[in-house]
Amino acid sequence: MLSPFFGYITLGILKMDFNSTMILLSYIGVFLILFQGSKSNPIRFPRYLLFYLLFILYTYYSAFYQLDRDFKMSYLYKNYTLGSFILLFIVENVSINKKYYGFLFNLSKKILIIAILVIVIQQVYSSNFLLREDLINVNATETGSQERLLSIYSWTGFLGNGLSFIPIFLLVVEGLDKKKRNKKVLLWILAGIIFAILTRARWVMVNVTLVFVLVIISQRDKFKQFLKYLFIIPFILILSYFTLNVAGIDAEGIVMERILESNKKNISQKSAGTRLLAIKVFDKLYWKNAVFGVGNIKYGMGGTGTQNYELKRALGGHSSQIHVGYLSLFYMYGLIGGSFFLLFLFFLLKRMYLNAKKNELWAPFFGILGFAIANVTLVTFSFFEMGLIFMIIADKYFNEQNKINNYKLNK
Repeated sequence: MLSPFFGYITLGILKMDFNSTMILLSYIGVFLILFQGSKSNPIRFPRYLLFYLLFILYTYYSAFYQLDRDFKMSYLYKNYTLGSFILLFIVENVSINKKYYGFLFNLSKKILIIAILVIVIQQVYSSNFLLREDLINVNATETGSQERLLSIYSWTGFLGNGLSFIPIFLLVVEGLDKKKRNKKVLLWILAGIIFAILTRARWVMVNVTLVFVLVIISQRDKFKQFLKYLFIIPFILILSYFTLNVAGIDAEGIVMERILESNKKNISQKSAGTRLLAIKVFDKLYWKNAVFGVGNIKYGMGGTGTQNYELKRALGGHSSQIHVGYLSLFYMYGLIGGSFFLLFLFFLLKRMYLNAKKNELWAPFFGILGFAIANVTLVTFSFFEMGLIFMIIADKYFNEQNKINNYKLNK
């Protein structure tokens, strides 16, 4: 939960990458779990985790066999996909008690408030505020409508404002909604929408709208709740707009330039254009290596930092990669690797959905669903984000509490 702050210490002060440090430490957790495993305390290895492991093994095969990369020990602690698997394995094999979960939940609210305050400061004062040193723009004096803001999450990566903030935000809103704290719920929703707008990231703005589905589906009288939010949603959006303007933030500029992209006349320059290009390029190149894929040449293990010539020429300088996650997945890892990842995602979402339906707590499911939605425009196969990991923890906790309560009732 404190990863952005530990990231500031490890990377900003000790000059050590936080994620790599966490992966190294997580190996200790795996060792302890394997050491303590017994017939009375069996090691849990769910089906979704099996397919994620198969996907990771395939990425290693792709890098070291297909692309003929040299193996380095650093690939065992700098591979965030592998780190994701290790953390998920640990979470599946620990028990979360009520007191500890309550501590995490309350801590998460405080961290969200800090994240909201920081992104407002980055907008109003300087986009360099609390930003990772290698990302600082020395010429930045004020934030333009196009510049994306990362809040406190630059210290752990680039996607935390969507894959850490949004899932935990959903969990907090549902927790308050269940307690009938209506005024607080509306304030949190307003703050979450403002945060998403200030990130300038369209995929974050899309994911934050899941909160409205969440507050409707979690109620028994869904139709009444739907009618209620049919009137509330426009009010919150208008209020967000005027709140930003009162604070001196160019809300209209953000909407026009980032959401509507009115400053770009040619569709090929717009976000929709890059996605249409991705489909066109995928159809042109995928079938040449449909089964095994071409490998992750630019960003993978032993990556060159530059795209392969064939893809670069097909993109024609309009994009740095195939900007649709699932198309990029199958292009890089083919039918085999792509199927492993989709099966992982399918079985994870299926489990989260069934648990949400049983526990009547939907935030963990929607938090993970946000990851699946994000990959329509992003390209990320790593779960190494505190928000995503916390959704698995919350789902596990709700499930365990449900079993305990049912046992007490039956007894």
